[in-house]
Amino acid sequence: MNVRRRGLLALAAAVALLATSSALTTYAIVPGSDPFQRTWARADAPVTDGQAARTWVWGPEAFTAAMFEPYADSPGGARVVQYFDKARMEITRPNGDRTSGWHVTNGLLVVELVSGMLQSADNAFEQREPAHVNVAGDPDDPDGPTYATFAALRSAPPAAEGATITARLARDGAVTDDAALAVHGVTATERVQDWAIDHRVASVFWDYINSEGAISVGGRSVNGRLFPDAWYATGLPISEAYWTTVRVLGAPQDVLVQCFERRCLTWTPTNDPGWQVEMGNVGRHYFVWRYGIDVPAEAPPVDPGSDPLPATPLDAWDVNHNGLIYFRMSNQTPYALTMTVDGPISVVFTIPPCEGCVVYPRAQPPLACRDDTPSEEALLPPGNFRVQVEYSAPHADRPAGHWTLTPDTALDTCWVLVER
Repeated sequence: MNVRRRGLLALAAAVALLATSSALTTYAIVPGSDPFQRTWARADAPVTDGQAARTWVWGPEAFTAAMFEPYADSPGGARVVQYFDKARMEITRPNGDRTSGWHVTNGLLVVELVSGMLQSADNAFEQREPAHVNVAGDPDDPDGPTYATFAALRSAPPAAEGATITARLARDGAVTDDAALAVHGVTATERVQDWAIDHRVASVFWDYINSEGAISVGGRSVNGRLFPDAWYATGLPISEAYWTTVRVLGAPQDVLVQCFERRCLTWTPTNDPGWQVEMGNVGRHYFVWRYGIDVPAEAPPVDPGSDPLPATPLDAWDVNHNGLIYFRMSNQTPYALTMTVDGPISVVFTIPPCEGCVVYPRAQPPLACRDDTPSEEALLPPGNFRVQVEYSAPHADRPAGHWTLTPDTALDTCWVLVER
């Protein structure tokens, strides 16, 4: 496959997916597409606005821009994703029903972290080590359970219906009974049986999954079910619920933990009621496990009223630049182009006009990048970047937005002008 053609197709797909609003004026990286924004707002906008006092479903904002990750069964071999503290949003079938509640999904990240199998297609996986990352509490806690701890617990039998949960889990996977934990009154409730799954959900988590409260629909706050489908956010349980001791801000604390396909939930009885059940930071844990780097540095804010850019490189070909990103941009327009990339480093690319290039009619955009256009290339560090593009063309837009660049990837694309 022609690499530069892939770059253009990715660009075209992103233009349709990454429209946002003037909310880009905030310091954070906002959700990168309208479907992502709507999905985030449903549960978490009321928390941001002070209309609901409860745990985050996604997090206060995204910590990456919308970005492409390789996925063989998505158009072009990649799908658009965005990472939040608690999960990863993804659109695997962009041509599907955009009104469906399942158009935007959140990945089976816990399954990947526990099994070590990174999914690259519907039925394709790359075997890695299970994540030796703490499921809950301080990340440097040497005693709390990790995702790898849960690998051996997936086949544990379900608890008896109505049984009081007093099982205590150690980091090495050992399970003991602590009768003193019965004081909390948490019981085993809903039994879930599916292929390779047979577990009961702890009562406090089942109540949370089926809870109601303030949600945002069409920009209005209404009362409704937090999750219209019980398993949308969490997925099915892949473990029983266990008590464990983790350090929180350096202090040991007993918490109840249960891992599901998409999230790990914790219940801390000493927390305020709305925050007793919390989603673990699965999105951040997975990002580090997948890319081998910590959360990217925060990019500067995007100017108000600007249009966001398509964000991100594809793994278009095998590259290894010691963790850096190969970036090449070609100017396929009859006007000079300047791109400012500002983040972990700041770079300005100035590219002269392309002789013989045209502004394309809206009905006839180019199908592939040309190989003879002026270009600039550079190696960039991974991280979040603010990007601004300016043309010498009269009346041309000044698109701006965020990129998240991940290690050892390549971005080779061209820029064109299309009439409105």
